[in-house]
Amino acid sequence: MSIFRRLLVRNLITFAILVISLMFTYSVILSQYMTANQEQHANTLQKVVGAYPSIDVKNLARDIKAAFPYSKFYLSELNGSSLHSFDTPINSATLGATLLDSFGMMPQSSNVVITNHNIAIKFKLKFDQELALFDTFFYSSILVCLIILLLLSISIRQLIHKVVRRSIHKITGVISEFTENEEELAWDEMPEEFLPLAESLESLHHNYENKIQEWKHSAENYRVEATRDELTGLKNRISFVEYFEEKLSNMQKQEFGVLAVVRASELNNINQNRGYQAGDQYVSELSQVITRVANTYEGSQVYRLNGADFAVILPNITPKESENFALNLQGRLGEFQKSLDLEAVGYTGIVSYETGRPIGELLALADTGISIAQTKYPNAWHMQTDTSILENVSAKYGNQNWREVIEDVIDNNRAILFYQPIQPTNKNSKVYSEVLARFANPDGQVLPTASFIAMAEKMDKIIFVDKMIIEQTMRNILEKGFHNQYFGLNVTAKSAHDEQFAIWLERRLLRDPAVASKLVFEVTEFGMQQNMSASKRFLDMVHRTGARVTVERFGMGMTSFKFFRDLKPDFVKMDGSYSRGIDDDKNNQYFLRVIVDLAHRLGVNVLCESVETQEEKHALEQVFVDGTQGYFIGKPVEF
Repeated sequence: MSIFRRLLVRNLITFAILVISLMFTYSVILSQYMTANQEQHANTLQKVVGAYPSIDVKNLARDIKAAFPYSKFYLSELNGSSLHSFDTPINSATLGATLLDSFGMMPQSSNVVITNHNIAIKFKLKFDQELALFDTFFYSSILVCLIILLLLSISIRQLIHKVVRRSIHKITGVISEFTENEEELAWDEMPEEFLPLAESLESLHHNYENKIQEWKHSAENYRVEATRDELTGLKNRISFVEYFEEKLSNMQKQEFGVLAVVRASELNNINQNRGYQAGDQYVSELSQVITRVANTYEGSQVYRLNGADFAVILPNITPKESENFALNLQGRLGEFQKSLDLEAVGYTGIVSYETGRPIGELLALADTGISIAQTKYPNAWHMQTDTSILENVSAKYGNQNWREVIEDVIDNNRAILFYQPIQPTNKNSKVYSEVLARFANPDGQVLPTASFIAMAEKMDKIIFVDKMIIEQTMRNILEKGFHNQYFGLNVTAKSAHDEQFAIWLERRLLRDPAVASKLVFEVTEFGMQQNMSASKRFLDMVHRTGARVTVERFGMGMTSFKFFRDLKPDFVKMDGSYSRGIDDDKNNQYFLRVIVDLAHRLGVNVLCESVETQEEKHALEQVFVDGTQGYFIGKPVEF
């Protein structure tokens, strides 16, 4: 116990001081006693020896030595001649002698002059008994003091324990009252000795309140920092998950809306070719574009999910209403693209949400939507409304299960082929039927085609899918005797630009040249523009084998005269958006007329898809397109 130790140290110091004081006091008393005794003895010698009528030196010395204890005795004549002497040293082993010598208090020798006998006596008494008594008395005093100190220490220790226990009890009561009392402490009810403690407690209470407020403020700042993206200032994935967990898990309140995920598709490209600083600027400016569009909707939220993905939440918006958002965002992304001189800046996957739907499923749907959008045109968007991706067997697949399904389809040729005719608009038009593929799982259930293609591209399996469809189409042509018909096959840009695929395709076509001459390979305009040199190599190779090439979804990219001149495709198939409602759209009619005129000058045939009405067909014939395709012309039939 620290208090007891400090008190014990103080008692020991006091004891040491007391011992020193006793030593000095006893030494003084003993010194005075010895000095007085020696002076008294000198006077006695003066009287006794002076009264002798005559002196016998030997007898006098013997009598005096026998009568009194001397430590030193010198008898001499007045002229200094020594008559008798002896010297018995004082016992210096005693504490008293040591102390008197240390303090300089040891009595000196006394002198007695007896003139009538012409002698002088010099002596020093022997005080062995007094010194021994001094030691005994001094040690006894020390022992008594030690006993008193020990008893005092024990008593003090017990007293301290008692006082501490009582104090702790009272302090605990004061603290409990102070902490439990919401109002100010009643000072007049406090014991007077505890008022300083209560004041300190109140000061401590106020200090802790201030500290707690500071900690809360710091915690809030840390929470804000932890839930915000440092580069864009947007809320991050943590906030995104918190929002959905709060909104969609509350089954008592029905929430609905639209989730759009925008992917910065060029981030890796910019980081590698222009540097990470340019990549950060690209992401920052893209976030501003997305935010400006989202802010036009009440209650919208924008998040940065990771390096390349942004999430936009539009509450209380239906999928149909969200199309305006998607179109507006696509336009803004197109403007942003021109400022950066890029082929694209971002693709958007859109999915509707409602209370009770897991966030993981929503993100999976949006990711599939992005994959599909990337197969369309620059900065495209796709509304993932195919709920079968979550409802039937095929949709329960995560990435690993999707990989297994895709590999099973490829290994077992589980492709179901259909073809849809393209109708020529005049007798001289050379057209074909487009081959369409559907894919089935081992149970025979048809998988969602767009999702299957998107996941195959994502997992680098699309080249094998393209090979499978080409092989199966050529085999059907041979086995079913379609030697007089032409068929168009969709080939992804990834396959068209792959050198190994091009080598394989050339060898396969050259093995059956009669079938090869009946094939037309369709590649999207956007895919062609991604790598013009590789596209030209692919087109030249196809022409060498006798097959033809169509640039599909034409008109959605940055088309130029140089595109026709460099590639020289056999056909261009206009994007379906130009066909829909063209009978009432003079701008589309004029645009198509220009494209047709330019293409025909270069020997390229122009086709139009998504023709749904007689009026659309008639309007397209009026601008001299070479062929039309759509449900009005003919529905797909199984190959």
